[in-house]
Parts: sequence; structure tokens; C-alpha cells
Amino acid sequence: MSDAQYLWDRRVDLRVRVMMNRIYYQERQRIFEFREGMVKVASLIAGSVAFVRVADEGIVKLCVAIITASSVASLVFGFGAKARDSAKRSSEWALLERDIEARGERAFEEVDLNKWAARCNELEAGEPAANSALMERCYVRTCHALGCKPGKGASWWDRHRIPIFIH
Repeated sequence: MSDAQYLWDRRVDLRVRVMMNRIYYQERQRIFEFREGMVKVASLIAGSVAFVRVADEGIVKLCVAIITASSVASLVFGFGAKARDSAKRSSEWALLERDIEARGERAFEEVDLNKWAARCNELEAGEPAANSALMERCYVRTCHALGCKPGKGASWWDRHRIPIFIH
């Protein structure tokens, strides 16, 4: 393999890594914002029913339980804070993606690749554990966006299961 091909392959690998992480944190942000919104909707609806008392005593108690459970889940799991954290991380990956694109397809050098790889390692060092199903979906989306062929990767189950447990 020539030096030029080696450098090009490293650049492509970095672009995949960076874009995949950016997409992953955008999706993670969307999921946590959805969860936070659902907690608010459940609390408002159940609170209105309980406050107005348009239903019998059992339904009012159920509404109070829904409000309590959803509020506790939001407080304990911090959906809003995790959405903001994901937005920040997505932004950091987007800035790195911008730097790679700014050097272009011909003007980059090995020192640039080393700098970008080091920045990837720095960003990943502080990240929470990733959800493998969501990460696999983001990897496939990235490969399609960049015109790359996804590697063997995960099993059919990992590619198609719904990413429920995202932390």
C-alpha cells in the first residue's frame, strides 16, 4: 500500500468515526428530549385530571401515581441534563468534522490525521458507555452518507433492535 493510500484510508476512517459519533449524540439528544417531553405531558394530563377531579377516586390516585413515577424517573435519570450533554458532545464532534473538511481531500498531512485522531480519543475518553444498537445504526447511516460500505459489524439483531436503554 502506498503512503498516499494509507493516509487516505486513515482520513476516511476518521471521517466515519467523527460523523458516526456526531450522529449518535444527535440521536441520543433526540431520545432524551422525547423522554423529558413525555414526562411533562404525562404530568400535565394526569395533574389536570387529578386537580379537576373529573374522575372517580381510583383514577385520581392513578394520576397521582403517574405524576410521581414520571417525575421521579425524570429526576433520577436526568433526561433533560442528558439531552443537554448530548447536544454539547454532538457540537464538539461537529467542530472536529469541520476541521477535517476544512483541510480538504488533498491538503491534509499525516500530522493533521494524528491531531484529529488524538482529538477523537480525547472526546471519547469522557463519554458515557454507548448503546450498541444505536451506535450500529449510526455507523450504517454514516457509511451510507459517506458512500462507504459498512464492515461486517454487528448481527442482524443488533442492527434492528430498538435502542431502549440509553444512559
